Amino acid sequence: MPYRFDSFVFDRDRGLFDKGTPVAIEPQGLELLGYLLDHRDRVISRDELNLEIWQGRIVSEAALSTCIRGVRRALGDDRKAQRFIRTHPKRGFQFVAKVEPIDDAEGEVLAAIEAEAWPAKRARGMIPLATLALVLVVVVLGGWWLLRDEGGPSSAKPNLSIAVLPFDNLSGDPAQDYFADAFTEDLITDLSRIRDAFVIARRTSFTYKGVAKDISDVAEELGVRYVLEGSVRRSEGQVRINAQLIDGETNRHIWSDRYDSALTNAFSVQSEVTGQIASALKAELREADLERQGPPESLEAWDLALKGNVLLFNPKSVDDFRESKTLLEKATEIDPQIASAWSGLAFVHFAASLRTIPGISEPDSARLSLEAAQQSVAIDPKNAEGHWMIGVGYARNGEIGLALASCQSAMELNPNNDCSHVCFGLTKLAMGEPAAAVPYFQQSLRLNPRFRPFTKYKYMGLAYLQSEEDALAIEVLRRALAGSPNDPFAHFVLTSALALSGDLEEARGALENFLAAAGEDRPTIATLRERHAWMGPGFERVLEGLRLAGLSDM
Repeated sequence: MPYRFDSFVFDRDRGLFDKGTPVAIEPQGLELLGYLLDHRDRVISRDELNLEIWQGRIVSEAALSTCIRGVRRALGDDRKAQRFIRTHPKRGFQFVAKVEPIDDAEGEVLAAIEAEAWPAKRARGMIPLATLALVLVVVVLGGWWLLRDEGGPSSAKPNLSIAVLPFDNLSGDPAQDYFADAFTEDLITDLSRIRDAFVIARRTSFTYKGVAKDISDVAEELGVRYVLEGSVRRSEGQVRINAQLIDGETNRHIWSDRYDSALTNAFSVQSEVTGQIASALKAELREADLERQGPPESLEAWDLALKGNVLLFNPKSVDDFRESKTLLEKATEIDPQIASAWSGLAFVHFAASLRTIPGISEPDSARLSLEAAQQSVAIDPKNAEGHWMIGVGYARNGEIGLALASCQSAMELNPNNDCSHVCFGLTKLAMGEPAAAVPYFQQSLRLNPRFRPFTKYKYMGLAYLQSEEDALAIEVLRRALAGSPNDPFAHFVLTSALALSGDLEEARGALENFLAAAGEDRPTIATLRERHAWMGPGFERVLEGLRLAGLSDM
């Protein structure tokens, strides 16, 4: 959205202009200014700016301060005057000048730029038409130059952004699909070793399984520059793997290779593939800090763990959870030292602790999840999946320091694991910092946009509601329910938001929907407090809204 404020016109596609003249500003400064303008109705925390402008990379406070200072300098502002960007100590930054949005139509924006320039031109006298045409060319080209990335033509997509499509199973046996899927999942994890790479999460990648789609369309939908695809053929103890990396903007093949390996060495191939991709992209590869456990002494146990975890990539029914639990438990019985089986079981119990899964949910499902995750990390300290589930488990127990440490470990091991960001977001809620939780849920959605996005939306809605951003809460909760119409959690948070915003009639209708979605589990204020009070002191505000809508206390 382009904007006019004071004598300035801001447009992401053209740049920043003061009285019609292009203003020099760094690309990151332009992104930061745009984000502050888009969200000028609230204070933006440093954490949120870090996630949005630097895609979650760890940067020093000095780097952000330098960026803010550069934007202020471009606007003729400073820390003392703060006419445009106000610093809220210990909270963040906010754009405070009066802003007028401009219609997106090309003519409207150019007209606004020219209108701001006209008084100055009139004071100087009329300029020749040819000069005006040249100015407009410079304006458009200058805006593009300021916005462009040094390494590529699109600033919307990070240069090192990759999606891995599910590798095809060429074994001639559909029962071997799980093996190709497991290899794909490992490769997605290993690609996070490429420093500063943005890698789409596995569950979103797997929504493309079996879908014939042009690579450029996939890249556009996911907002990535590169797409990796390939195939796996498993036969009589041998594996053949083909892989190719494609530039999604040009459809040009960047790199391809073929690997023949013994089955027991198949998952070591991923490291070689990752190294060659990093070399092809001239990127720095972090030291290998996440190595998949190879087949143990019992190949049967390893195979069971693969099958059980693949079912959890995109569970479509309660039966998937039940079958996965059976396979994973059998794997741990045969060989208790398989870390991936324990982390898979931790996820099964985690899901069962959040909603009722017949045959799996137990009163102590949360404890079972935490214990299985701890067992996984004890066997393999580099298991990011285990760390984020430990983090959420600690947050639910009120052990915030341990929760933060575990979430941080998960993110350091795999910065592109969307669940690591959810872990941080839930822990921030538990700490009573809902505004700080929002950007983590947003980044999780960016990393994994196609798989169950309603989960991120409902947590985001809860964070907005606890932050007293009721209108934003209602907006994202409606998105959550559009994707999952029978989600009780989203229903009761929406009910509260509507009641607190003053729309009691619609809130009562939403309450009926919540009670219908809850089924035989007749919730009350007391039972919801018992289950969800760990989500921070702000949860009492949620209960206040539910009470207004008519939910009984007991």
